[in-house]
Amino acid sequence: MNVGILGGGQLGLMLSEALTRLNSKVHILEPMTEAPCFGRVAGLMQGSVEDAAIAKEFFSRCDVVTYEFENISAEALQPHAAKLAPSLEVLQISQNRIAEKKFLLQYDFWPVVFQAVTPEEDLKARVREFGLPCIVKSALGGYDGKGQYRVNTEADVEKLPRSLPGGSVIEEVLALRLELSCIVAREKNGQTVAFPLFENVHEHHVLESTVVPARVSTALASEAVSRAIAVAQSLRVVGLLTVEFFVGTGRDGTERLFVNELAPRVHNSGHVTRKACSLSQFDALARILSGVPLIQPTVFEGGWCMGQLLGDVWLAQGLSGGPLDLSAWREFPSVVEVYLYGKNEARANRKMGHFLVHEKSVEAATDTARRFRTRLMQTKASAVGKSVI
Repeated sequence: MNVGILGGGQLGLMLSEALTRLNSKVHILEPMTEAPCFGRVAGLMQGSVEDAAIAKEFFSRCDVVTYEFENISAEALQPHAAKLAPSLEVLQISQNRIAEKKFLLQYDFWPVVFQAVTPEEDLKARVREFGLPCIVKSALGGYDGKGQYRVNTEADVEKLPRSLPGGSVIEEVLALRLELSCIVAREKNGQTVAFPLFENVHEHHVLESTVVPARVSTALASEAVSRAIAVAQSLRVVGLLTVEFFVGTGRDGTERLFVNELAPRVHNSGHVTRKACSLSQFDALARILSGVPLIQPTVFEGGWCMGQLLGDVWLAQGLSGGPLDLSAWREFPSVVEVYLYGKNEARANRKMGHFLVHEKSVEAATDTARRFRTRLMQTKASAVGKSVI
């Protein structure tokens, strides 16, 4: 099977590894020469899908094509929609917050209370009508907190632009207790499996850590997984769908499980499945794309934690990018994986790698993850200690 991936970042890299294990031939389209897949995946083609000639050549090489991010031109993909998995329709819904919220509301999947604002409308006036506090999010191009505005006061309203390209959504502010995610894998024939529920912690809008099993009641976990499966089935997803949830209390004073966002791809929170589950998210998607039947993933015993390695760790070690000094790893035998993405430029909050911890409990795993990351940041890089995994 010839499988294409739009995007050569770390998600594309890990997916390509899973596809290779199934003897599928991997093709990647990536415009940036410093992307993680360059020099590591043989079938890489440099270029943009928005170049019609390049896109035509790339799709001609592939039997099926998936993508590692949502911020991609749907118009450019239109001529090649028949080969996309998940479909172009799924991509269009997930890449536009207005379309996404309206879909969730239409099918009673409980998004947070929101108001859609078109580019022609006065955003400031609509925010005043909606009421404070609220959160304003751009309809297009938002990720890792980009294109978001927390509006608490009239002064914050005045700082808003009059409108945002593509429009925006205004959301109520929740008293947030938990952030969760569930990854669903669905084959073309409708066969569907779900991974265990993940519990996520974000810092500055960037995923900081994921634990499994999630520390929620059995009833709440069952509700979240069932709703994630229902969303994937309603969209007729072929591939993966990550459903992000909030557990929190809105203006009506009732705590609920809300659907926050959809991501029709492998997801940062799913990195934990590389060791915690019998089948990783990358293996599941590789099976679907390669025509290999799915199996139900199970989680192994104990507590698992995925910790994100951001560029801040490199900067703390006095490094600008490249290899990281991992000499402290020997002090933490329960850290079962460190995966560096091979990016050459370290910036604050930039995802540069991740690590996985396995302990007897989630609490022990999160404690080890915290201490391991702190220890790495206390290490001053040396030529002897540097290593890339």
